[in-house]
Amino acid sequence: MGFLKVLARPRIAILWVSQVLSAMGDYLYSLAVIWIAVKAVGSEASVVAAAQASSQLVFGLLGGVYADRWDRRKVMVLVDIVRAGAVALLALLATLGMLQFWELVAGAVVIGSLGSLFDPALQASLPALAGDARTLQATNGLMDITSRVARALGPSMAGLLILFLPLSQFFTLDAISFVISALAILSLGRHIVWKAQSSLQKQVGLRGIWYEISGAVRLVGQHKLLAWTLLLNGLMNLAWSAGFLIGVPLLADRVLKGNIGVYGLIVGAYGVGNVISNLILGSIALQRRGVMIFCGKIIVGLGFIIIACAHSPAIAIIGSALAALGGPMGDITMLNIMQIDLPLSSLGKVYSLRMMLANIGSSLGLFLAFPLFAHVSIMFGILLCAFTMIALGLVGFMRFGFQDPPSVSTPAEQGIVTLIHDPIDAQSKK
Repeated sequence: MGFLKVLARPRIAILWVSQVLSAMGDYLYSLAVIWIAVKAVGSEASVVAAAQASSQLVFGLLGGVYADRWDRRKVMVLVDIVRAGAVALLALLATLGMLQFWELVAGAVVIGSLGSLFDPALQASLPALAGDARTLQATNGLMDITSRVARALGPSMAGLLILFLPLSQFFTLDAISFVISALAILSLGRHIVWKAQSSLQKQVGLRGIWYEISGAVRLVGQHKLLAWTLLLNGLMNLAWSAGFLIGVPLLADRVLKGNIGVYGLIVGAYGVGNVISNLILGSIALQRRGVMIFCGKIIVGLGFIIIACAHSPAIAIIGSALAALGGPMGDITMLNIMQIDLPLSSLGKVYSLRMMLANIGSSLGLFLAFPLFAHVSIMFGILLCAFTMIALGLVGFMRFGFQDPPSVSTPAEQGIVTLIHDPIDAQSKK
């Protein structure tokens, strides 16, 4: 099923548009934070990004547990409201000239920890919104494309917006986008199955939380391809975060001698490549899922090699767009594996496990970026990240070859299959 057919469903369309706007606001916020920090403290700006990734790591698994326990609609609305307030406070402090570096770090911690609750709730809600496997794959591609579209449009708009708005007001735009997201999710109504149904009785207290987390880990361990993919994805995030989040702004500032507009164009090109890849993957049947994932990592690495060797913004933009083609190849395929092969009542926890491993990689990458770029050239640092990505793809092929291992079936509570029997939307059955 193509994206246009999925967008013909009003609830999915409303959710998608709101998340695109929210993601655009997030990228404007991220650009403002990292640029302000780079100008203030240089490569030590990685502390801000690392603080956000670390907070997602600390709260990640808890977010998945409660996304599977609580009403996901209420969780997402409340999180959006609190995030809007936090970012609006940064905008106010910046406008008053009172914004300090530690406040950027504190804001990153708040945004990261709340995101660890919102994201699993959103991903775990998609099967109920989609209703069948074909629609779910297209919906996965559509929702995954939100951050890609935002990366293409949000940063690219930065060069234009900065002509009319001070950089601090990028925070205000992000706060507004969170409010839009909250209103959109609230408008979806109560008829969707927002709370996971499971035949297993939930245990209370810390023991219950540990029981659910360990159960999700065991479930992933039984699915060899997914387990390896999650581990490699964490290592991939280490290289990507160091190379793109820190290496690229340093390249734009110190090698290409550009401003935030040049940096925004490079990041925007990455978004454009992501969107193209998403449009293709959302419309085809996913076969040989391991091959798709491992090829994606190699393509990202090849693009980073071009970025590292760039001596003009145009070459860096081309490399960024090429690297971006590989990202959705891994992300959409991974989500497809999780939502099709695993039980619905565990999706929040498994998605949080994915986030936790990814954030471990991101945190390590951002913390290592400071000594890396302090002791080697920017070009060599980005090249090192690129070769790491390519090596990860090759490791995957060495482990699985070109064939997927058989999936572990859970007939008592199979992921998307249960949707055939569940009352997805009471109004649609009238």
